[in-house]
Amino acid sequence: MTIHLQNIGKVTEGAPVSWESKDALLYALSVGAGARDQTANLAFTTENSRGIDQSVLPTFAVLLGGSGGSMDELGDFKLSQILHGGQTVTLHRTLAPAGTVIPRSFMSGAWDKGKNAVVELTTHLLDADTRELTATSVTSMIIRGEGGFGSEPAPHDGWELPDRPADLVDVQRTSPDQALLYRLNGDRNPLHSDPAMAAMIGFEKPILHGLCTMGFAGRALLEGALGSDVDAFGSLSVRFAAPVIPGDELTTSMWMTETGAVFQTRVGDTVVLDRGTCLRRDALAAGESLLSEPATA
Repeated sequence: MTIHLQNIGKVTEGAPVSWESKDALLYALSVGAGARDQTANLAFTTENSRGIDQSVLPTFAVLLGGSGGSMDELGDFKLSQILHGGQTVTLHRTLAPAGTVIPRSFMSGAWDKGKNAVVELTTHLLDADTRELTATSVTSMIIRGEGGFGSEPAPHDGWELPDRPADLVDVQRTSPDQALLYRLNGDRNPLHSDPAMAAMIGFEKPILHGLCTMGFAGRALLEGALGSDVDAFGSLSVRFAAPVIPGDELTTSMWMTETGAVFQTRVGDTVVLDRGTCLRRDALAAGESLLSEPATA
């Protein structure tokens, strides 16, 4: 079994992906909006509150074809070999409560980590009417047992944990049925719902979706670092460091920077989201909001 390195840069255009108001509402509820105070997040959890227009949580974009494209293009490994290593979502335009995008995906990198490999998949989400770039999603996958092919070192992101107390700390408890709710967004992997499947893989209980944990942290950063301004959201990036069990309490520590914030999320003393970065949209790198991808192969 091999990684198909020859397909790096090869673009696959997927079928249009549409969403409606209720899809955005379900996502918001599934990442804890309204759980602490049902009146606190009405812009995300309702569509008909007096004087409040519906808004969409920026991390909702990870559901819109963010890991699309044919897995066969990446390699001939088994799906059971894949671990979700990290995720970045960038918004170039604020998401509307309903819309349609066209995902264009390509393998953007592959690195040899010895026993394992890391494969990066980038997806540009284009507005279906104008083909303007709406969002970019980058998925990092650890492919177990597929290392040994040799590669240049993976790029270093420069992330460092500040040597000072966090500027803000947000504490949110997930619910025991959090994974059962989040799976209704589309990820029906039984690892997150079936105790027998979880036991086969070595977990005592079904675990929470990593993207759900990311959604909780994304809300914390939106409220704490960006003043709840969805138009200010540029990007959010995380590494998945450890699993979360539904019912666990998430503590997200934030350190403000000139461009946004860096953060970590823990369950007790265990880091579950590492190397977290949140950028304001006005701080995105010059030209990052313009579509740039390899030519379609």
